[in-house]
Amino acid sequence: MGMKASSSSVCRAFRASLTILVLALLLGTGATRALAGNVLERFLPEVAASDLVPGATGYGAIREDMPVAPVLKNGERIAWAYITTDFVSTIGYSGKPIHVLVAVDDDATIVGAELVEQSEPIILIGIPNSEMVELTEGYVGTDLAREATERGTAHELEIISGATVTVMVMDDSILRSGVKVARALGLGGLPRPRTPARRSRSPPKPRWPPTG
Repeated sequence: MGMKASSSSVCRAFRASLTILVLALLLGTGATRALAGNVLERFLPEVAASDLVPGATGYGAIREDMPVAPVLKNGERIAWAYITTDFVSTIGYSGKPIHVLVAVDDDATIVGAELVEQSEPIILIGIPNSEMVELTEGYVGTDLAREATERGTAHELEIISGATVTVMVMDDSILRSGVKVARALGLGGLPRPRTPARRSRSPPKPRWPPTG
């Protein structure tokens, strides 16, 4: 009887410790997201407007109601800039977020895309970062209104051997965040969502069309 009671006590103690550990991890994740805040504020000063969108001369102020900033050409807005991770969770193979700065025009067409930060172990397997940068820039010209209509299948996904997970995560995040932003701003004739665009708290999963 004493041995059984002891085993039972150890089991309960183990479960209690495990519960505390899980709660700590969840709270830690929430704290990290809270500290991250508006990711656009961090990265926008690092990329010249003309590097993101050819011919652009600067950025306007980030909107208060959602993390997007106007891309300007001689004072006139020609697009909206945003960071994918402000709207969707973009966790790569490394377990860390992949940040992409995107610009979308009034027709809901991507007119600029820059990979601003990633921690994927691609260099270890011989894939240069320049290849990922080129892949990201290849999204310029993507019609987000068409992607929304065709549930994310209107484009051809380019896979880089050895970086399949990374490429698929980036593809999903660029398209989902882009459609979210386009809907929120009423671009390309897409209907506005019933709720404001906000960051998804769940891991990235292909969902078409994205909801607000």
